[in-house]
Amino acid sequence: MKYLEEMQENDIDGVVAVIESHDEDDADEAAAGFRSIGGCMDMYVLRHEGKIIGVTGFSTPPGCDQTHWLSWTYVHDDYTNQGFGRKMLIELIDHLKKQQGRMLFVKVSDYIDEDADNEEDGAIYAAALHLYQSLGFKIELTHPDYYDEGESQICLGLRLSDTPAMIADIDIAKEDVGVQFNSVFEIAETDGAYTFGWDDEGEQVFSQEDVTIGLDNVREQKGRIVFISFPSNYNGIKEPLLAAGFKESGKLHNYYEDGIHDQHYTYKL
Repeated sequence: MKYLEEMQENDIDGVVAVIESHDEDDADEAAAGFRSIGGCMDMYVLRHEGKIIGVTGFSTPPGCDQTHWLSWTYVHDDYTNQGFGRKMLIELIDHLKKQQGRMLFVKVSDYIDEDADNEEDGAIYAAALHLYQSLGFKIELTHPDYYDEGESQICLGLRLSDTPAMIADIDIAKEDVGVQFNSVFEIAETDGAYTFGWDDEGEQVFSQEDVTIGLDNVREQKGRIVFISFPSNYNGIKEPLLAAGFKESGKLHNYYEDGIHDQHYTYKL
C-alpha cells in the first residue's frame, strides 16, 4: 500500500486518540476490540509527519462470498476536510478489489448533536455519508430508531467486483434449513435494540410461538425494538416472523453471494 500501513499493537493508543477526537464512546469500544486477540487484524493506519492521523480497515462476516464490512474509519478532528479520509478509503477499496473482494458494506448513524452551535456541525456523520456516496456506495437499508429513539442506522453497499450480466435475474433455489433461536441479546452500541441469536442446525424452522417467546423475553428486559435478518433463500422464515408481528424492513443485496441477499425484519415493541 502507498499510504496505509498495517496497524500494530503499539499503534492502539494513537488510533484510539484519533477516534476519541470525535466520539469517546466509540473510542472505548474500539480500544476494547483492538486489545482483544487479533483485534488489529485487517486494520490500517495513516500517518502524517510521523503521527497517526487516520485509521480504517475491514471485517469479513462468516458464511459470505468475499463480503466485507468497513471497520472503524476516522481521521483525527485536527486533519478533517483535507482529503485524508478519501485517500484512505480509495486505497482500502483498491486493496480489497485486488484481493477479489465482491461487496463492501458500511453502517452510518444519522445522529444529530442538539448541543452543537448549528445544524451542520450537529450532523456529525453527514460528512462521512457524503464521502461514502461520492465513492460509489449506495444506500441499501435504513433502520429507523436503531441506535436510540430518533437515531437511525443507514447501511450502504459498494460493488467491488465487476457486476455479472443480468445479476438481478439469477435464479437461486430456496433451501429447507432448520433454523432455531439460541439467544436473545441487546445489540452493541444501541439503547434498547435487541436481536435473536440463531443457528441453522435444527430439524425444522422456528415457529410463530418461538418468535413470541423471544419477543416476550425482550419485553422482560425492557427492550424497545427488535432487528433480525436471514439469508433470502432460506425457506419458511418469513411466515412465522410476519405472523408474530415482524415487518420486512429491507435487504442488503447480494450479501451472502450474488443473488442471495440479507433480508431484514423489524418488530417495534
